[in-house]
Amino acid sequence: MQKVTDNVVDFKPEWEMQWIRCKPYIEEALRYQDSYTIDHVEDKISNGLFHLWAGKESALVTEFVIFPKHKVLNLLFCGGDYNELVEMLPSIEAFARAAECKRLYGGGRKGWSRKLKAFRL
Repeated sequence: MQKVTDNVVDFKPEWEMQWIRCKPYIEEALRYQDSYTIDHVEDKISNGLFHLWAGKESALVTEFVIFPKHKVLNLLFCGGDYNELVEMLPSIEAFARAAECKRLYGGGRKGWSRKLKAFRL
């Protein structure tokens, strides 16, 4: 049975197809860090530790991080069409709330700070 929660794909054959299509977006994002390879990301998605959010022309990868006092959804990597990524945020926020996350975390290269000024509280 296929289970899709907004843009998160949980059915392996569908996930594999989406990953093949979206992998270049994430590979580009990985160029700016030194903690993961594309194989690490693929392995963690396939094992359910990372979540793949597949857009038409973009992709985002998230993970849950559990702290002693709360759980957060960490926005790890994203790439592709910026406007589409922004459009994906309400689904990601709803996913985080449903999973009882208290916060969204994310980081990135310096260029993202200019783009994300509208999201600062």
